[in-house]
Amino acid sequence: MVDPALKTVVDFSQGQMSEKTNIAVGSKVITQKLNAEESNLNMKTFKQKALFSALAGASAFAMAGAANAVYVNADGLGQALVYPYYTVRAGNVTLLSVVNTTTQAKAVKVRFLEGKNSQEVLDFNLFLSAKDVWTGLISPTAAGATILTADKSCTNPKIPTGGADFRNFLFVTDAAALQTLDRTREGYVEMIEMATIANDSALGKDVTHVGGVPACKLTTDSSFIAASGLTVPSGGMFGNGTILNAAGGASTGYDAVAIDGLGWQRPPVTISGDTTPNLAGNLSTSKTSVVTNGGNLYITNWLNTISAVSATMMHDNVYGEYAFTTDGIIGTDWVITMPTKSQYVNGTTPRPPFQRIWDTTNGVSCDDVQLISTDREEFVGITNDDFSPRPPAAKGNALCYEANVISFGGVTATGASLTLGSTNDVGIKPVQNQGLEVPTAGKEGGWLALTFTNPNAQISGTGEIINTTGATGATTSGVGTPMTYFGLPVVGFAISGASFKTGNPQQNYSNSYTLKYSRKIQ
Repeated sequence: MVDPALKTVVDFSQGQMSEKTNIAVGSKVITQKLNAEESNLNMKTFKQKALFSALAGASAFAMAGAANAVYVNADGLGQALVYPYYTVRAGNVTLLSVVNTTTQAKAVKVRFLEGKNSQEVLDFNLFLSAKDVWTGLISPTAAGATILTADKSCTNPKIPTGGADFRNFLFVTDAAALQTLDRTREGYVEMIEMATIANDSALGKDVTHVGGVPACKLTTDSSFIAASGLTVPSGGMFGNGTILNAAGGASTGYDAVAIDGLGWQRPPVTISGDTTPNLAGNLSTSKTSVVTNGGNLYITNWLNTISAVSATMMHDNVYGEYAFTTDGIIGTDWVITMPTKSQYVNGTTPRPPFQRIWDTTNGVSCDDVQLISTDREEFVGITNDDFSPRPPAAKGNALCYEANVISFGGVTATGASLTLGSTNDVGIKPVQNQGLEVPTAGKEGGWLALTFTNPNAQISGTGEIINTTGATGATTSGVGTPMTYFGLPVVGFAISGASFKTGNPQQNYSNSYTLKYSRKIQ
């Protein structure tokens, strides 16, 4: 149940939040997105099949399997969406929306994952009619978090008026301190299309709004699994997230990362509460990735779908700006989420590209990083402070969660504090001047390069490389070219803001922007 003290009243049908909304949220461990920059694929004017048709003449590689290659859609439309972060800490709530841009109905798996180890805390099946939009709100409860909605689109199970509370059933084998519902208050979200629904089928008619309301009589597990008129996912979804602190007078948003080209043997329909389909791609035929880098188009074959998905998000460096003031008024948070990490670290040994297994006692799985900051006067410093909690088997800086928040200056953009030493967050002290305070107030700011130094941070496949920058046209390296992708699969964004501490929320603000990345493929 929602904590009655929160008095959370949301009217999504009018697109407004009640003035009585009393929010308690925050920003700490985390999980998340990247957007159009995720890969600069030259697909703006191409559909997926059209791209491979155009490449078919380049070599024999672009035959059967290549037509089902997975990529991050730079136009923001996809079969799967990753929302890099949600939080309900420190006065925040998180609003979500998903849009079906197509003229056919869709069945979508909506999955909420906590930020430490990507364990599912809730899922349900969502049915979007043609051109439909669904909206929801992640809000705090007395112990954890809940999902609320006033949207009329069909879901199974139906979301109660008081919300569907997040659950901790999938991490009860961790240490007792890691089993609390508090762990559900931060994380990220996946929405994965399970099927395209024919509009003239019984299910299609059932989920289509008539007078603004669908019937929702055939969306039970048994009816859905047995439904006719289901075809493989066709994509065309986009989504957004908004982190809102109404009492603090701050709000900022981000785009969901759109993954396309997953390819399916048949529609991967599952009952509500099933942990599939997921990005590991049960029933997926996509074991090929498409990535552009430095004027080259890399088409790479992998042993499994999860490696293909990871390759589309592999980066060896993360770049971004930061700003903070020592009086705590201005601060910046970076969100860095690794949406495929759990597929590699939940076992007895870690699998590349990740470095360490999930530690069920200490609640971390750490990957080493180096941080090099450059202030606005070109002073360069290497940060020697360690993230918290310190990894049991590592020294120096490390990212230890599926979703990580790095806080610059000890204040978050939404007014929450990520204090170094907290057991719930990853934080760093001011990175300028090797951690020393900046002597002149108002001059705190610069940019940071985060490099993955984990020696296992690489995965290898084979494929072909098409160079598009030559004066005589595209040239192609032969089929079977070895390719090693360096770094880790990450998405994310930065939030900056100011809290003027006057007691007047009208003087507070926040904004967000995408982080920047580099790739190394050789």
